[in-house]
Amino acid sequence: MKSAIRTTIAMAALLGAALPAAGAEPEGKEVFDRYCIHCHGPGNETPGTLQLARTRGKELALLTERTDLAPEYIRHVVRHGLRSMPAFVPSELTDAHLEALVRYLTAGR
Repeated sequence: MKSAIRTTIAMAALLGAALPAAGAEPEGKEVFDRYCIHCHGPGNETPGTLQLARTRGKELALLTERTDLAPEYIRHVVRHGLRSMPAFVPSELTDAHLEALVRYLTAGR
């Protein structure tokens, strides 16, 4: 568990340059790819996707394909965490990045 957390933190630090500069409008996919894909990526190799497949079913496992996620729910889970998912405080994930992520995960509804 500690190893997975260290790996996630290290990867997030390495990918820091992938996000737009301060003042630029962040893109939701960039935010997802930086903060979320390591646990919620496609396939059964990522822990978040695997856990959702086990508990909610395969049709609800991929966050990017879901249509039932309310913006308020996404904001709450990201800021407060859920079970083994850590919370992301504003100093880690800005409000602008969170809103870009919400738009990305709720697009096309």
